[in-house]
Amino acid sequence: MSYSQEKFLIDMGFVLDPNCEKYSSLGVTYKITSDEMDGYYWFYDTDLFSINIHDFKVKKDLIVNHKFTDKNEILVQSSFLKCVHGECLSPYQEVSNNMVFVNFVKANVFRFFLHGGFPYFSLGVEFKKKFLEEYIPEKIGIEKEELFNIFQSSNSLNISCDIEKIANEILMYRKNTPGSELFYEVKAKEWLSITINEYFQSGEKGKLSMDDDVSLNNVARYIDDHYSSEIPQALLCEIALMSKTKLKNSFKAKYRMTITEYIQRRRVKVAEHMILTTELSIKEIAKLVGYNSHSRFSKLFKKYTGLYPHDLKKMV
Repeated sequence: MSYSQEKFLIDMGFVLDPNCEKYSSLGVTYKITSDEMDGYYWFYDTDLFSINIHDFKVKKDLIVNHKFTDKNEILVQSSFLKCVHGECLSPYQEVSNNMVFVNFVKANVFRFFLHGGFPYFSLGVEFKKKFLEEYIPEKIGIEKEELFNIFQSSNSLNISCDIEKIANEILMYRKNTPGSELFYEVKAKEWLSITINEYFQSGEKGKLSMDDDVSLNNVARYIDDHYSSEIPQALLCEIALMSKTKLKNSFKAKYRMTITEYIQRRRVKVAEHMILTTELSIKEIAKLVGYNSHSRFSKLFKKYTGLYPHDLKKMV
């Protein structure tokens, strides 16, 4: 079985790197060293799905034009963008770090603008025709068009935290045993399961009242503005005009994470931007985002980005 993206990789300047040990040897690694970028592309391919890792440093502004020669092979690409600086051009869509990005292989050309001087790091699952048109309708009873609607809603669903966990598990997996193929199959299906379940649950559980929704937005904005300081829960309750229990449950229902995790993610996101764009030391950045303990900061940074701060700084 030939991976449908290999010709595109070769045309881009990637070459096979059979001795690379950065990723699982069960997959295939390509490497590129050019005037435009340095890094790796790894993939694990089956007849139902493929899993890929983009891990490279973009040296100068670059527009990637990807013409799909076999649109019937891959129907949907769902990726978790861990670190990205650029925009999707066709159709135009803003992208940001730690987001789920979905591309439908319906148009002939996919165009992406990558900013020079920054890393591009993502993990994605490519769902193939056989999987979406035969396996899922037979096993779950959801037809392809409805699946497309579900994927189309991915950006509005609160799934990024759950998808990020799957992406990190795949990134850290290095085994090459008979059970490894089952691991990747389970993770690809889990990725789709989270997307489908959240789509239907979001419709069934209804919406928060308008007043509660506004109150929670106010809480989130306050955290965004004061993330580096200690934020008493009592103060957030005053802002939301809610009891501690209601605030806790309502916030998690809306944002799919606890208030503590929201604060941690906000701090890590700002720290990640500082690492990429400043000459500050890791210790200085940790203090600026609210952590006096360097080890605590590094542990949380690794948890939410998949990398330790010093590893990201080396990439830069």
